[in-house]
Order: sequence, then C-alpha cells, then structure tokens
Amino acid sequence: MTAPGALLLHGFTSTTASMEPVAEGLKEAGFDVEMPLLPGHGSRWEDLAATRAEEIIEAADAAHRRLAARCTTVIPVGLSMGGALALRSAAVHRSPSAVVINPGLRLSPGTAAGARLLARLKPTIGSIAGDIAKPGVTEEAYARTPLRAVAELSRVFSLCRGQLPQLAAQRTQVLLLRSAVDHVVGSASATLLKRALGEQAQGGQVQEVILRRSRHVATLDYDAELLLRRTTQFLRRH
Repeated sequence: MTAPGALLLHGFTSTTASMEPVAEGLKEAGFDVEMPLLPGHGSRWEDLAATRAEEIIEAADAAHRRLAARCTTVIPVGLSMGGALALRSAAVHRSPSAVVINPGLRLSPGTAAGARLLARLKPTIGSIAGDIAKPGVTEEAYARTPLRAVAELSRVFSLCRGQLPQLAAQRTQVLLLRSAVDHVVGSASATLLKRALGEQAQGGQVQEVILRRSRHVATLDYDAELLLRRTTQFLRRH
C-alpha cells in the first residue's frame, strides 16, 4: 500500500486532458493518481448522447476501487461534473476529504425538461467547452453538446446531491476552488455545497478559495499553479 492517492474526475463533454496538469503535479508531489476517461467522452458526441447517468457514476466508483486497492487513502478531485462525482465518491467510499473545482450540483430550473423535449427536434446545441481566460489555451472537448446527455447530467447531479447529508454526517473536509467568473456553472452549486456542509471559517467543512484570474476550466487557466499548490497542500493535510 502507498501514500494517499488522488482520484481525478473530468467534466461534462470534456476529457482527461483538462485534468492532466493536476495529475502531473500530484504525481511529482508523490501521490498515486487514477484518472478515468468517463463513459461517452473522448470519442463522438453520439456516444455521450447514448450514455446513462448510472454508467458515468459506476465508472467513477470503479476507478475509486482500483485506486483504493493500492493506496491507504483515496481523495477524489473533480472539475465541474467531476466535482459532483468527487463529492459522491467521497461520501460513498468514506474518504476523509475531497477537492472540487467549479463543481456543478444542479442545472437551472427547467433545463433538463427542456433538453428532453428539444432533443426530439434538435439533437445537439453548441459546445459548452473552452471557458478559459488565458489566450491560446483550448479545452479538448466535443464541438457539440448532445441534449439527451444534458438531461442525464441533471440525473448525475441529483444522485450526487443526494449524498451531501452523508458528507456532512461523516465530517468530510472539502476544498472548494471556485473561479470568480464562470460562464458554465453559476454560483448556485457552490452555495448549495456550503449550505449543506458549512463553511470552515464558521466551523463547517468547506474551505473556499476564489480563483480570481480564471474561468470555468481553471485547471488550464491563469490560476492553474495556485490551484495545484492549494490542492497539494490540502491533500497532504488530509
């Protein structure tokens, strides 16, 4: 068995490339890393359209189990949808802590229902990827967003939100890295997380760090170095 391992989980329509700088930095710091490509991703948008929420969640669980087989402790680290999966993984597998980067936990009201209806007439909308402030940096992701997958994303979020009471009960410590400007995920998800677990400054479980120069894909943006440093420090303490 080795020192703590980090389970890295990417976002919706994206790939492991968005988490690669974090993976490399944590490896250099001595952590074991597991970074699965989630079902429906990294191929064609049609594959994501045919992927159910349960398949994505099971893939995250399987990766957690693989890492737990060779590490004493597993700490999930996730970006966007991966942040929601990281919180659920920490609850289900009783991790002592988790790191979430611009996590999503809910869609705007009516989004999922609207996506289901519209998908019958228009299977995709434009890409949601690439919300990065740093010039010349691109996110490896689908050029189109399948609407059927948006409805399943809502189910992923719902299943992950349902584990927040367990996180609160087991006193899991959470590092929340949140961009000041995020055109993909608004502040509602972060607010929900802080209300469920409480902010560390008031004796709660969530330690929030604001990334002031970055947008949604903060792992590839101006604050990537700060993000990695705070993540590494947090993992070493927990």
